[in-house]
Amino acid sequence: MTRNDQLRRSSTRLQKQGTLWFQQTRGAGESFLAESREAGVTFVKDLGAAGSKLASTTGCSTQAFRKALQKEALDWQRLVLQTRDAYAAALKERFDRAERQALSTREALRPESVEVTVLGSAKGLLAKAQSRVDERLEQAAKPARPAKPAAAKAAKKPRAAKARPAKGPAKLADAPLRNYDQLAAKDVVNRVQRLSGPQATAVLEYERARKRRATVIRAAEQRLSAAS
Repeated sequence: MTRNDQLRRSSTRLQKQGTLWFQQTRGAGESFLAESREAGVTFVKDLGAAGSKLASTTGCSTQAFRKALQKEALDWQRLVLQTRDAYAAALKERFDRAERQALSTREALRPESVEVTVLGSAKGLLAKAQSRVDERLEQAAKPARPAKPAAAKAAKKPRAAKARPAKGPAKLADAPLRNYDQLAAKDVVNRVQRLSGPQATAVLEYERARKRRATVIRAAEQRLSAAS
């Protein structure tokens, strides 16, 4: 084989290889362009869908935020109105109370009211003083028991106790007031002034039958006179 044949065959092989490379490169470029075009179209579609979704989500979020703001604004408005009404009601109540106190003070300072208050206090003081005076007079009116000399007591011989027949319990009237027998005369007098006519009658009869305290009897009689 001559050198020319070798060169010719080498050139043929190179030509085939070049043609094959060109064809393969061209096919790969066309495939790349087609796939790039499809990828671009898909990207544009995906980008548009993502943009639409973003716009929709943003719109919904914005609308929800606007509604929340409106609701909070209404709540604040109601709260402010309620606070204002409560404050106004409290001020009105305070003014009304002050006005009532002023009227009460004015009424209490009227000459007639002052006179009635003073006379009532004086009456109570006089009743207490009269009760004490009567108690002292009762104590002074009781006769003092003479003290027996000790020698006379010692000289007396003890007497045998005589057997006495047992007597049945005496029938006593019920006390007109609770714990009546433990009450002092001034306490009974204070209570008699608030009793009705029948109750004052019961106190008068009970007192006449037992302790016979002049202050209590006089207070019951005065109460009966006032009731009649």
